[in-house]
Amino acid sequence: MTMAAILISVLTVGVVSVLSIRRESDRSSVQEMRLLCENCRSGIDESLNSIEQSVDVIARYALEEMSSVALLDGGVIGVDGRGSAVLDRSAEQRTDLDLYLHEHSEKLETLCLSVAERTNGVVSFYYRINPELSLREKGFFYTKTDSASFVSEKPTAIGYYAPDDIEHVGWYYIPMERGRPSWLQPYYNANLGVRMISYVAPLYKAGTFLGVIGMDIDEQTLIDRVRDVKIFKTGFAILMAEDGTVVYHPFVEAGQHIPWKGTPLETAMKQMIAESNEAKPMRYEFQGDARQMFFTGVRCGLELILTAPVREINESGQRLINRIVCLLAVIIVVFFAIVTALVRHVTDPLKRLTEAAKHLAGGNYDVRMDYHRNDEVGTLTKAFEQLVSHLQVYISDLNSKAYQDAMTGVRNKGAYEMSARKLDDTIRLAKADGEEPAFAMVMFDCNNLKAINDTYGHDKGDVYLRTACRLICDVFRHSPVFRLGGDEFAAILTEESYERREVLFRTFGEEAARVSEAAPEPWEVVCVAKGMAAYDPALDDSAESVLRRADEAMYADKKRSKAARGQTEPPRGESA
Repeated sequence: MTMAAILISVLTVGVVSVLSIRRESDRSSVQEMRLLCENCRSGIDESLNSIEQSVDVIARYALEEMSSVALLDGGVIGVDGRGSAVLDRSAEQRTDLDLYLHEHSEKLETLCLSVAERTNGVVSFYYRINPELSLREKGFFYTKTDSASFVSEKPTAIGYYAPDDIEHVGWYYIPMERGRPSWLQPYYNANLGVRMISYVAPLYKAGTFLGVIGMDIDEQTLIDRVRDVKIFKTGFAILMAEDGTVVYHPFVEAGQHIPWKGTPLETAMKQMIAESNEAKPMRYEFQGDARQMFFTGVRCGLELILTAPVREINESGQRLINRIVCLLAVIIVVFFAIVTALVRHVTDPLKRLTEAAKHLAGGNYDVRMDYHRNDEVGTLTKAFEQLVSHLQVYISDLNSKAYQDAMTGVRNKGAYEMSARKLDDTIRLAKADGEEPAFAMVMFDCNNLKAINDTYGHDKGDVYLRTACRLICDVFRHSPVFRLGGDEFAAILTEESYERREVLFRTFGEEAARVSEAAPEPWEVVCVAKGMAAYDPALDDSAESVLRRADEAMYADKKRSKAARGQTEPPRGESA
């Protein structure tokens, strides 16, 4: 019976193992291809993202520096770049606007040159002014296709080419038509004589089309990255445009279409990717060879594809299957000879291990094992003990994170509620014993948070909150500090801190004033309304009552502070 059980078990394990290996081989191959594809895409996207950020920064600067008044005085408000506006301008208006655009272009040129020199992969950059604004001021154009540094070139004469002439002026008209910053698919730039990819931002001010700002990268830069990608023995990467045109393929000439593009295979694959975040094997036939593929989108709209033969993907798995079959045959022969001696030696410690696992499943993490032999069960026991130890650390870490505010590092509202319940218990016990607990609460509210968020961004608002929180923690260093809401903090004062509460409260105001005077930036100023209340058995029956009185005192402080600054306090509950 034992031998029959062994045979059945070994054969079952063998079959399951073979099936699992094949399934795992498929899964791991897709995972490997996906990771490689994602890594390649990330490298490409990183370069493209730096160009996007550079252009966006320059575009924002250009719009900030452009005066709507100058456009109005120049008589060009409403010009859309399509020649639809009828301009009635005097010679003086044209001269003044030309002078203004010249100065504006010079400022922008200095910034563009500095940014472009620090942005990897840029081969040219430009600012082309809408010809409807000025026939004299065209902007600037720099390139370094034939040199190590950027060289100024004559801007393209927009009016010489038709709007659909992609090779000469596509970089100008396409972003204008789209009305938003965007990437242009790979194209041949006849002005420079190279194939490139462009990121261009159209500029609009007061309903007026000012022109475009853009940067170009050589298409070869992306091709070089893709060419170096290798998967398995003969697998390779492909770079393709949205319309199916090949940008790079080791065996297909650029400009042609991949055979399966536009077929049901592509539709099925895109649907699969859209329905699941996990990559799954996609098999297809190419020139009689079964292949597996994976693809993802690149930031500029291109598609990155990895493909490899299925036989190469399964090669390592098949070798492992052959080894497993041989090993199973040896196990069947040898196992029967030693099973009888091992049964009793193994089952007893396994029973103890099972009992320990039941205790663990029941929530008892203090289980201990007394089996420490240097055998398989001993190894399993050590692993079990390590698992229990890791679980204890993990659960302890989860408990600590559950009561910690992620942004400031102080305790959160959940931790405050737990502390408040403990204070309520202390109050009840003290009343039963005829005693009076001694504690106080300080409530803080960070003023002007909304103004800082709206003016400087939420990241500066976070700096503002952390600066205020750090000062609270420094002054009330012997008391727990809690973040109760977006801009509200509280501290519970006991023992020595309670005895020195008035001194600490006053010190905080002085330190806040000192920090604010020395702050170089508005978001580093500590403008905090504060209120304090000590437990009074005649007024309070709970910790919440003390916090409420501290909150009222804080609100009164906020009103006094705003009255001193000449501001009107909004009704309680509205954002200040």
